Amino acid sequence: MAKIRQTPMPPPMEYVFKQQGIELKKFKTAAAFEKEFKKFVATQHVLHLSTCKENTPRSTPLEYRTDGMNFFVLSEGGAKFENLKHNNKVSFSIAAPYNSLENYWGYKGVQAFGTAKVYSRRDTPKEFMAAFRKMKLGPVMKKMGMNTLPAEFNYRIIEIIPDRLKYGNPSEGIYWTHWQRKGE
Repeated sequence: MAKIRQTPMPPPMEYVFKQQGIELKKFKTAAAFEKEFKKFVATQHVLHLSTCKENTPRSTPLEYRTDGMNFFVLSEGGAKFENLKHNNKVSFSIAAPYNSLENYWGYKGVQAFGTAKVYSRRDTPKEFMAAFRKMKLGPVMKKMGMNTLPAEFNYRIIEIIPDRLKYGNPSEGIYWTHWQRKGE
């Protein structure tokens, strides 16, 4: 069962938030936090996936879809797959654009750590199609005039299963909330 921990806000910041009219949210359950978190990720489209092989990190911006608290990425290739063969531990971040001069407390973002699974259209077609359905890509493909993915590429889907994440969205009252998939 997932658990959450909310970072206590330092008293000077509490004062500033009060002056700004920002009321802090207190989540009573992990499920309540997840509901709020899912609203944020539904408004974004790109995560930056970090992989590593032999002490050489790589970060790749990728469009994502979600199913529950898991993230899915469709890709036709790249060095990230070589890295994932050697190390399936990953991290990613998602950040909404903002201008600190217009709204200093307007930043919204997540930093996550977890495990990646790769499903190949050629090597694991059953798992690939199950993940493809979870991504709900049909409408996007239809809009592009495609009924199927081109056969020339061995498309792969990366499923990212976060173990833990940290989310902040101060203007909406969320000051660094930590989520962990398995409570300890």
